[in-house]
Amino acid sequence: MSIVNVTVGLSVLAVCHGVLGWPAVGANLAAWMVGTGPAYLLSRAWVWQRSGPHRLGGEVVTFWIMALAGLALSSSAVAIIELLADSTVLVLAANLGAYGSVWVAKYIFLDRVMWPRLSKD
Repeated sequence: MSIVNVTVGLSVLAVCHGVLGWPAVGANLAAWMVGTGPAYLLSRAWVWQRSGPHRLGGEVVTFWIMALAGLALSSSAVAIIELLADSTVLVLAANLGAYGSVWVAKYIFLDRVMWPRLSKD
């Protein structure tokens, strides 16, 4: 699912920034707004294999806190890049790097803290 989410987000960012000429932070926010809802639903269904009612504490709040952290970090990263260079490719790379960092942190947190596997020792 990450590949779908990354593809959608980067595509929206590239069009808004590179084609439409939006500022990097605005384009980044648009990409986040377009991609985050579907990312939650796809992750819930395919990655977490959850169906039925949405659990506020275990799914919704956790996902949206991580999504907002990704938005904050990626917005900071693309803003810095835009100050340094006029390059959509570098804005995309900054976005990808920021979200990659959040993804690693999210994986570690969810895998080790929220839903740890029971050891078979």
